[in-house]
Amino acid sequence: MIVEIGCIAVGVPAGYLLRTRPAVVGAVDRLTTWSIYALLFLLGLALGSDDALVAKAGDIGLRAVVISMASLAGSVAAGWLLQHVLLRGALDGPGAASPPPLGAGTATAPALNHAGDHATDHSGDRP
Repeated sequence: MIVEIGCIAVGVPAGYLLRTRPAVVGAVDRLTTWSIYALLFLLGLALGSDDALVAKAGDIGLRAVVISMASLAGSVAAGWLLQHVLLRGALDGPGAASPPPLGAGTATAPALNHAGDHATDHSGDRP
């Protein structure tokens, strides 16, 4: 456990000092991604070599699907509640201003012509 804490204690200041170097940040990102892939592969290898676990795979698989579907349903319900209750100001209390509906009172971006340049209105210009 001391080795793990030591790695974090050295890694955090090193990351802080090297955060402005894009090459280092990119290399660390790629290394982290591939390390996670390797860990997941090794985890799958260890689980696949466990005879007792493989024997119960059908029962465990069914439970995993049920838990996953329940988690998905809960996430969708929480997102719906967040959007329709919290973000609409329903819980802000009496007299609180709710946010305007999307598109109301917002400035629109200038239109672009077919060449990608900002279109201008020349109707008031003289020829």
